[in-house]
Amino acid sequence: MRIFSPERKFLVLLYLLATSCGPTPQDVEIWSLDNTQEIGGNALEVVGNPEVAPGNDYLVFDGEQDGLLIDANPVAEMQAFTIEVDFMPGEGFPEQREQRFLHIQDPEDESRRILLELRLNDKQEWYGDWFIRSEDESLTLMDSTKTHPVNEWYTMSLVYRNGKVRGLVNGKEEVSGDFKYLPINGNAKTSVGTRMDRRSWFKGAIREIRFKPLANSE
Repeated sequence: MRIFSPERKFLVLLYLLATSCGPTPQDVEIWSLDNTQEIGGNALEVVGNPEVAPGNDYLVFDGEQDGLLIDANPVAEMQAFTIEVDFMPGEGFPEQREQRFLHIQDPEDESRRILLELRLNDKQEWYGDWFIRSEDESLTLMDSTKTHPVNEWYTMSLVYRNGKVRGLVNGKEEVSGDFKYLPINGNAKTSVGTRMDRRSWFKGAIREIRFKPLANSE
């Protein structure tokens, strides 16, 4: 029988903890928005004419009629998760004052949905709006004092775990609230650049969207 020293046992324990905590790379679903044929291996419907940027690094949305309807719900099986969007909002006030740029929902069932949104003000600034709903309750998280200049790249995140929703920009929490999440079914779709019913269009660029499962514990 092989006997490890106390120091070796400690290192093994650290390794096991490190490899058992957090999602592995294959658990994270990554959508690179660099084309309009398929996103993350999923079929999609193109609305309007989102343009592939030079270098094929991201898609540009015009704020009037550009969007994608993707036939997938990456958080369908997740009890706790993070959704991250790398995006650059453009100037659009007042016409595009309210923009819903990521929306997860079964088109036949409005009772459960998740949206990442933004609001523009007259100072060429934006602030985040995070929305989540089930049959029993809904939660809107927004703070108009947490503003950011347009025409710059950001990562906006929604995190759900243990009955709490957190909204972050560039990894910094801006808002949070309590909510009992009920999973959205696997038939749901994801719209990008617009609300699913084709309004509240996004003006700007989106590079990547990531869906990360989390351990359902603090």
